[in-house]
Amino acid sequence: MSAPTASHGVGKTCSSLVGGMARAGARVTLHTPRYDGPPLPGVAISTSFGGLVGRLPHRLIRRYSVPRLHRNFYRSLEEGDVAYLWPSVPIGVYRAVHELGVPIVMEAINTLMKDARPILDAAYDGLGLPHGHNITQARIDDEVERIALASAILSPSPATDRSLATVAGDRIVRTSYATSLADVRPRTPRPPDAPVTFLFLGRDVVRKGLHHLLEAWRVPPPGARLRVIGIDPSPMLRLYDDVLSRPDVFVSGFTRDPMAEYARSDVFVLPSLEEGDPLVTYDAAAAGIPILASAAGAGRIGADGSVVRIMDTTNVEALRDELHALAASRELREEWGARARRAVADYDWSSVAARRAEALATLLNR
Repeated sequence: MSAPTASHGVGKTCSSLVGGMARAGARVTLHTPRYDGPPLPGVAISTSFGGLVGRLPHRLIRRYSVPRLHRNFYRSLEEGDVAYLWPSVPIGVYRAVHELGVPIVMEAINTLMKDARPILDAAYDGLGLPHGHNITQARIDDEVERIALASAILSPSPATDRSLATVAGDRIVRTSYATSLADVRPRTPRPPDAPVTFLFLGRDVVRKGLHHLLEAWRVPPPGARLRVIGIDPSPMLRLYDDVLSRPDVFVSGFTRDPMAEYARSDVFVLPSLEEGDPLVTYDAAAAGIPILASAAGAGRIGADGSVVRIMDTTNVEALRDELHALAASRELREEWGARARRAVADYDWSSVAARRAEALATLLNR
C-alpha cells in the first residue's frame, strides 16, 4: 500500500483484511510507507523508515519514502509469493512486478471509472455544477492496464462484479467488505416520544447522493431529525443551504468515531449513485438500525433486498414517502434493524478475510 496505512478509511480496510488473512493462516507482510493502525498479530509490517524519520508527516518525506518502499518490496519478493496491490500503488509497480513473473492480486474498491464517470457527469450536470469527480481518460486507461496485468481481481459488490465482467472474465473473485462486530456500541435508549433520527454518513456528497436526501427533506417526517455527518465542503451544499440550516438538521465534518453516530440514530440512509461496497452499510447493520439505500448503497450484504430497504433514491417523492413510513412505524424500524443485525454476523472482518484467502488460493492454484 503506497499510502500510509491509518486506523480509518481505506487504510483500516486494508489492515483489517490482511490481519484477518493472517489469522486464517496466510503468511502476510504489509508494505506501507507508514503504519498508524492497530496491532496486527501475525502480520509482518515493513515501513520505509524507522525511528524519528518514520514518524514525520507523510507529505514531508513521501518523495523519499515511497520509492524506497517500492524498492524494498521488489527485493522482498520470493518464489511462491503473491503481490496484493491496493489502489494507491502506481502503475509502474504493477509493470515491474508483472515483469518479475509474480502473480498480482488487485483490490477493486469501486466500480470501474469508465462506468462511474457518466453517472457522475450526469449528476453534476443535473445540479448545474462543474464536474468534481477527477476521473480523467488517463486514469481510466491506467485502471484498464492494471486489470490486464492482474491474475485476480477482488470485487466487493454486485455493482463491481458487473463493471468488471467484460474486462476481467474468470479472474474475478466475488467478495465483500465487512465490519468489526467487537466495536459495536449499545444503542442509546429511546423514550417512546423521542424524535426519530435519520443518519447520513459520507464524504463525497454528490457521489453519495446526498442531494436527493436533502431534496426529500424539504418536507421531512413530522418531528424527525436528520444528522449529516462526515461531509467535506462542496459547492453542492450551497444549493441546499436552506435545508441544512433547518433546526431539525445537524451537520458535521469528518468523525473518527462513526459507531457513536449509529448508536444515537434510528435509521441509516445511503442514496449513493455509484459505489463499491460501502463500509458504512455494514457498520449500520452491526448497530442494528434499519438501512434505506439505493442498490449501490446496499452493497453485497443488501443485494437481495431482504436486509436493506432498497429503492430508487433518485425518485425524490418515493424517497420522501419511505422516510415518512419509517418515521411513523417503530415496528417497521425494529423489523428491518433486526434483519440487518442478523445478516451482518457473517460479515465480520475475520470471516470475510478467511473467505477471501480461501477463494484466492483456489483461483491462483487453478
